[in-house]
Amino acid sequence: ANKFSKGSVYINLKSDSEMTEITIEDDGNGYPKDVLPKIGEPYLSSSSQVKSKKGLGLGFFIGKTLLEKNFAKINFYNSQQTGGAEVSIIWKNKDLKLI
Repeated sequence: ANKFSKGSVYINLKSDSEMTEITIEDDGNGYPKDVLPKIGEPYLSSSSQVKSKKGLGLGFFIGKTLLEKNFAKINFYNSQQTGGAEVSIIWKNKDLKLI
């Protein structure tokens, strides 16, 4: 988020008795439409907008894989609030006890 933001990154933590969610958003240009459905692939082929910043595919793949192995569900969006990229990481609290 820091690499692609125009100046701000927002991190939100929500938790209740059943779920915990971390949401990370930036105020950049968001994910290009050709990239969004492919996020999490190890060698992401993307538009020139993302290639100019370098480092999206393999890092996302490693992070997503590690989080999923620790029972997280990861969602990638373009934020409706900021217009930038948004990542949501959700755990069931009962699974957090296993980590």
